[in-house]
Amino acid sequence: MVAVIWAPPEMPDERHIVVRVHRDGVPGTSEKGYFHISDKEDRRGSGPFDILLNEVIERAKEQAIDRGLSQVVVVQRD
Repeated sequence: MVAVIWAPPEMPDERHIVVRVHRDGVPGTSEKGYFHISDKEDRRGSGPFDILLNEVIERAKEQAIDRGLSQVVVVQRD
């Protein structure tokens, strides 16, 4: 089972999937995001790589399962 952790005060030490969330649209009407593995480079997602929040979380959970990871951490994009 994969745990989804929302806005933790500190990032977990163990390897995990990071979901970066932001508002998109005019005037910022929908939440979108992208994900990456915690120990890999954050390529900042853009254009077609940003997807709706509920979908990005589901895809991140699938990646976590495929990679044997137990956590998905959701944070605001910088």
